[in-house]
Amino acid sequence: MVSCSDSDKVLATVGEVELTESDAYVLMKHRGLDYNNKEERRAFVVQWCNQEVYKQELQGKYPKEWKLVQLRSDAYSGDLAQYHLEEIRVRKMLDTVVSNDELQTYYDAHQDEFLLNDYIVKALFLKIPKELDFKEENVHLNYLLKNDKDLAEINSFAKLYAQDYYFDDSTWIYFDDLTKDIPLEKYNVDNIVLNRTKTYFSDDKHWYFLNIIDYKLKDEAPPLEFLKDRIRSIIVSQRLNDIREKNETKLLKELKKKHEVNIHI
Repeated sequence: MVSCSDSDKVLATVGEVELTESDAYVLMKHRGLDYNNKEERRAFVVQWCNQEVYKQELQGKYPKEWKLVQLRSDAYSGDLAQYHLEEIRVRKMLDTVVSNDELQTYYDAHQDEFLLNDYIVKALFLKIPKELDFKEENVHLNYLLKNDKDLAEINSFAKLYAQDYYFDDSTWIYFDDLTKDIPLEKYNVDNIVLNRTKTYFSDDKHWYFLNIIDYKLKDEAPPLEFLKDRIRSIIVSQRLNDIREKNETKLLKELKKKHEVNIHI
């Protein structure tokens, strides 16, 4: 690999071939590795050295096989070039803005695809250490959220003492995600949700407070607001695929006008 500047640090050499810091950074990033992680960087450099040893041995000892490796590498680099050129082109053409009308239209036409496998809820959840005297702070009353003062009180208490706290009465959340740290084995989950339960209980180490404000049933389509990000992603993906299909042959024709192609068979 060729250094991009005189100051580019060489991390390893095999024969006369160098692995520079800048090239290692690019290759590691492409593979999803963290260059700043010393263990990952060292493992990558060792792997690069091993692969380079194989390449040089094959090139020196078995030139015919090495020629085949080069030809296959050239063919693969053509596929990569095509991929990157197409991606650059379609990304420039892609409109990622999805209007509310488009979201609503897609939602109305595809509700059956979004049926819930679990309850979604709007809720409050609070987890505090067992030793706290929560009644002295009126937590057992405030978590019921009968007025705005209750919410202010429970928020203040949670900031000081909560080991886990969740409240959002405008956003839906999967019940399983909300309660993943709550020991509910002894309780009937259906009853908790369907009755909009307000309850608190304990185990050996913690008190748990749960207030189900609203819910949507299993096997029911969730509200559009819960699905907006997902539907937006689907619509943009569809647009991307349409652009790819329409422009693949068009791109090749444009490129062939720029690069002289001669076939002699």
